[in-house]
Amino acid sequence: MPTYSRTFPGLMEQVGHARRWTRDILSDNAHADDAALIVTELGTNALLHSASGNEGAVFYLTITRTPETVWISVTDAGGTRTTPHVEHPDENETHGRGLALVSALTQRLHVHGNDEYGHTVTAELHAASANTGLLHGYWCECTVNGGKLGSFDATDPEQALRWVRTSLMMIATSLDEDAYRQAQNWTSDGQLPALRALHDGNSETVTIKHETTEITWTTRPVSFLPLANRQGAILPTCAEQHSTTQLDGLSRQASGETGL
Repeated sequence: MPTYSRTFPGLMEQVGHARRWTRDILSDNAHADDAALIVTELGTNALLHSASGNEGAVFYLTITRTPETVWISVTDAGGTRTTPHVEHPDENETHGRGLALVSALTQRLHVHGNDEYGHTVTAELHAASANTGLLHGYWCECTVNGGKLGSFDATDPEQALRWVRTSLMMIATSLDEDAYRQAQNWTSDGQLPALRALHDGNSETVTIKHETTEITWTTRPVSFLPLANRQGAILPTCAEQHSTTQLDGLSRQASGETGL
């Protein structure tokens, strides 16, 4: 079976190089987009949660392919306290969803190794699972002093940056001189580098400081999971928090039956 292996330095920007290398290897394969996303998640996990992120360390990427199956393996440098595993974070948590997303994309997810010498996480993609129903797009968030103010889902980098630009223009006249200059500089000089970064699969952050207020826009590539079929399935816990009467009331409000 054709197998391709490469070692990447333990730097966060190398995750982008690993993603592009994966796309090149699988350029003629229906799994290319999903594989690139998997490499992004596994590579990032290796850097954040193992010694691969230490100075001078590395992580390893191996891709094996057949006409029916693709295996993607990322090996870290050890030094972890726990074995990589799928987590189920609360809805307000901003981390812990990486392996859950990988698991959703794959036919099988294998983890082997140990904390001392390193773990290898292998994602297995089958031809039948190539069309997962995922939509690839961009997620945009605006935070003020660390608290989320708003969010927007975009279909392409241009639309994502248009949302950031529009938000900046709406508040520009209320900013002090330094903050206004920052906004103008990004509008005139910062958009093209940001657009290139998003097209390369990297995230982009814009921060404006106004007196004691810090406003940050973050845009990053994501894959949107399709809604699950509710028939015969167990609904998430949050669905049980609303009674049928409550839901019916909300439905009537939306249709104008309550006079609101």
